[in-house]
Amino acid sequence: MRRLNQSFLAMCFFPWFLLAGAANASVVEKAQEWLNKYSDSDDTFSLTLTKNKIKFKGCKQKQYQLAFSQRLAPMFNVEAIVHYNKGLLDYGVMSQRVRSHEFEVVSWWDRGDYRLGLSHKVRPRHEMSIPVADTIRLPTSTSAGLYVEIPFNEDKHLLTVGAMRESWESEGASMQLPWRSSRDNQVKVEYAITF
Repeated sequence: MRRLNQSFLAMCFFPWFLLAGAANASVVEKAQEWLNKYSDSDDTFSLTLTKNKIKFKGCKQKQYQLAFSQRLAPMFNVEAIVHYNKGLLDYGVMSQRVRSHEFEVVSWWDRGDYRLGLSHKVRPRHEMSIPVADTIRLPTSTSAGLYVEIPFNEDKHLLTVGAMRESWESEGASMQLPWRSSRDNQVKVEYAITF
């Protein structure tokens, strides 16, 4: 009887979810029409929402990224990106939840065979929750980066090399830290293939 009730409820509510999905799609289409109405035909801009996730035993991670890109000149464009990340490591007493928000601005110069990017990113909220303590707020992180993107093989492959410097100030932390500021230099290499 319980399975029958669950099936009946699912059949009753499923059309409502389809309508809600269609309504959301129409809202997105209306927003695109509105943006196109107020932009010149020569303007080149894009708005993208990307969701990445990974899940396996004891670990779940999700990353959302909303990016707005605007071409200002034939060889120059600017991107504004908002990141939201969350993760869960589930190992009983050693479980922890992590959440962070990031805001980034990247300027790109298109040189034909490669793109050169200059970025500035701020992570004001980075929190960890563990069962044996309150929520821990980590210090605000600020980073500056230089990127080189090299497409090849008919633009199906993309190699990105980045050099970044990240710094932290201990003022925003929820606990006393033994240092007032810290810095970290990083080099990132990323290879992507489009299928």
